[in-house]
Amino acid sequence: MEYNAFTEGVRPGSVTTSHEVMILICYLIERAGQPVSFKELNAALQGQELVNYFQFAETMESLRRTGHILPREYHGEPCFVLSEEGRQVSRTFEAGLPPAVRERAAKAMERILTLVRRQRENQVEIKEVEDGWKVTLTITDIGSDLLSLTIFMPTRKECESIRRRFLNDPMLTYKGVFALLTGDTQTVGELVESQQDLFTD
Repeated sequence: MEYNAFTEGVRPGSVTTSHEVMILICYLIERAGQPVSFKELNAALQGQELVNYFQFAETMESLRRTGHILPREYHGEPCFVLSEEGRQVSRTFEAGLPPAVRERAAKAMERILTLVRRQRENQVEIKEVEDGWKVTLTITDIGSDLLSLTIFMPTRKECESIRRRFLNDPMLTYKGVFALLTGDTQTVGELVESQQDLFTD
C-alpha cells in the first residue's frame, strides 16, 4: 500500500526509491546553477511525472534536516542550495540515475527557470475595463522601460494567449514593434518566432 502511494502518477522507468529521489533532487539543484525553490523543483519533477509529490516532499524535508540542502533567499523568494554533502551526493551517484530521467528532469528545470526569469524581467498586466480587457506588456531595463505596450482585447482568453506568446519570447515583440514603428528592419534582424513553449498548461 505504501509503495503504491509513493509511485502513483509516476511514469514507468522513473525513480521510485527515496535514495533515487534524493540523488535526482541534488542533481537538479546542482544543474540549476542557482538557488531554486520547492515549487520550481516540484514543477519540474511533477510536470514530467518523474517523482510522486508525497515522496518528493518527504525527501526534501529529509535533505533539509540532514543538511544536504540549505535555505537561501533569492529574489525575495525562499529557495535552496546544495551543501558540500549535497554536491557530493549529486556528483557521486548521478550516473546511477536512468539517462532519460536525468535528461527530462534537466530540460524541465531549465524551462521552468527560464519562465520564472522571464516573468521577473517582463511584466504582463491584464485589467478588465467596461467593454472588454486591456493587457499591458512591459520589458523592464536598468533605467527606463525598454518597452511598454497596452492593447485592447475583447476577452480574457485572448489576453492570456498574448501573455503566453509574449513571455515565450519578449524580444520578438520588441523587435517587431521597433521594426514596424521605425521602418528599420535591418537593425532588428529576422523576426523568427521561438519554437519553445515555456508553459505546460
